[in-house]
Amino acid sequence: MISIAFVGNPNVGKTALINSIAGSNLQVGNWPGVTVEKKEVRFEYEGEEIYLVDLPGTYTLTPYSLEEKITRNALCSENIDGIIDVIDVTDIRRNMYLTLELIDLQKPMVVALNMFDEFSKRGYELDIKKLETIIGITCIPTIGSQGIGTKKLLKEIYQAVKEDKKPKIIPYQEHIEKEISFLIKKLENYSCDIKRFLAIKLLEGDSFAVQKVSTIDPSIVASANQARKRLQEHLGMSVKEFIIQDRYQKIDKILDQTLHKPLIDRVLLSDKIDNLVLHKIWGLPLFVLLMFLMFKITFDGSAPLVDWMSGFFEDFLAPHLRSTMHSLPLWVSSLIIDGVISGVGLVLSFLPLLAFLYFFMALLEESGYMARVSFLLDRLAQKLGVKGSAFIALIVGFGCNVPAIYATRTLTSKKERIITALMIPLMSCSARLPIYALFTSLFFVHHQALIITSLYILGIAIAFLIASIANKILPQEESKPFFLELPTYHMPTLKAIWRSMKPRLTDFVIRAGTVIVLASIILWAIITLPPSSTPQTSYLARSAKTVAPLFKPIGFGDHWEPVAALIPGTLAKEVVIGSLGTIYGVENVQKKVAKNSWLEDFKEQILSFWRAIKMSLSNIATMQIQTLSTETEPSVLKQKIREQFTTAAKAFSYMVFVLLYIPCVSTMAAIKEEFGWRLMLFEITFLPILAYFVSFLAYRLALFIF
Repeated sequence: MISIAFVGNPNVGKTALINSIAGSNLQVGNWPGVTVEKKEVRFEYEGEEIYLVDLPGTYTLTPYSLEEKITRNALCSENIDGIIDVIDVTDIRRNMYLTLELIDLQKPMVVALNMFDEFSKRGYELDIKKLETIIGITCIPTIGSQGIGTKKLLKEIYQAVKEDKKPKIIPYQEHIEKEISFLIKKLENYSCDIKRFLAIKLLEGDSFAVQKVSTIDPSIVASANQARKRLQEHLGMSVKEFIIQDRYQKIDKILDQTLHKPLIDRVLLSDKIDNLVLHKIWGLPLFVLLMFLMFKITFDGSAPLVDWMSGFFEDFLAPHLRSTMHSLPLWVSSLIIDGVISGVGLVLSFLPLLAFLYFFMALLEESGYMARVSFLLDRLAQKLGVKGSAFIALIVGFGCNVPAIYATRTLTSKKERIITALMIPLMSCSARLPIYALFTSLFFVHHQALIITSLYILGIAIAFLIASIANKILPQEESKPFFLELPTYHMPTLKAIWRSMKPRLTDFVIRAGTVIVLASIILWAIITLPPSSTPQTSYLARSAKTVAPLFKPIGFGDHWEPVAALIPGTLAKEVVIGSLGTIYGVENVQKKVAKNSWLEDFKEQILSFWRAIKMSLSNIATMQIQTLSTETEPSVLKQKIREQFTTAAKAFSYMVFVLLYIPCVSTMAAIKEEFGWRLMLFEITFLPILAYFVSFLAYRLALFIF
């Protein structure tokens, strides 16, 4: 069997290349003893079994994060026969630093010059033949997203392994090379195929190399220590720093001979944009302004479509279903219409809102701006005991808290991971947005974007406060360097934006069809049980009425329904809206029944859909706020909410509580998987207390403002 590792910086397209080769045979699991994802595939090629493994992205073989350590350990094992080094050729200088480190491993190797189409579009040219001559490695232009170059890539790495074709050694400074040769000689008597790499790492004082060689011969480590002292005296700086500088000097020399840049360099244009975007004074206000505009356009554009979808379920689908269910028992029609349709329909009606939000988030991510946010906030992050890279996880948290928790794996220390995990549940995920949208449309008609932006800022501010406290309480750890890729700015394609939006929207729809359906059925059951009970005397009402008085100090304990909706909201935050729809749907005595034919009403739905699209485009073009309260006849849900949340202050307090109380079950499961039971139980206990306290303060303050 031939084992081949795909190696490269993060986000260079390794997975796309291996997917193109593997097809549907790719297996996804975890690396032994950790929760870091492992992607691998086995297949036959030229009559021989091939094993491909996609190693976690890394910038260097001097690792800091858990994922980087896994990559380094895998490459230094004797199980890897060959390496495919995947380079994002649009940022070749940074990517080649890892290439020079991989060359020192002296294993058969091929370079994949990925994203070559984008590289060519930008007007760059690369003398591939000359590059191959200099580094002694076959270089293949590839386009991972289209599978171009993958067959040749597989053929070349197979031949390199069979012929044991190793890269050409690129020597360091003369005195360093002498010490490297000296240590390699010391290792000659031992079975080890990465002698040069270990010798270099010993001179750098790398703990992994020291530990590995100590088990072979401790005297070699002592010799390396003496060599390091000699070199530092001669060079006037640490060996590690000198080698880093030396590698970049070599990269620059190689690229001077092989890379031809266009007259207008997009990298220089990106630098000019960064002068404004990353400005120490204007950078942060610009970020806040962009977030405000994102929410404003999201509401301006989505409001007519949300109203249309809400009307589709309530005024078209439910009445026509009810009119066809006369022969069924009353409880069956109530379950389907008042339970499932009211709950799921209400949640799905906010799909246009999330589509707009995900579109603008994808636009910012794909353009390269979101990476700048992490850099912009790094100085603040350091005061909280984390680095700017933690903000990548926090930004992911605005979409969904679950992948954000898993994104903490890339952080370099346990302390950073814990602090970031404490902040993530306070990042207002997209599942909370429909709740905000509904309440702001009723109580903050002309200030929706402003109120919702304030909720996001409140969550961030409290997260920072908790992080600051945790930083003082948790034991100090050794500080590690902060690496962050700042890609060049580019105009995202609609295909790239859709690729980013699709899994998020799909996840929302799937949850509406599974978790929210189940929650709606259970909720309907406990509203209608015991048999012959009314909603006011049901099991849910009894339990909610017991605890509702506790919520009077924070503004919404006068009625049991809003309190009851919070309970199933721990399954998924969208369920709060679905639960309110189910509760008020069952309570509603006047059930709508279709008066016109199905075909007539369907035609009217098509016309109203077209009117909603035109109104949406008009709102975006004129920047006029079209709130969700434009219906001539407000729904039962909205009527009930207006009746029970009599003031804007009460509605604001409810939204603050939803923002801060226990996150969804999936997030809790992710915290338990990554950090264990203790942190999960802490969050379950701490967050409701925090939510209650902050909601109390917010309610009292809102009474003066609204």
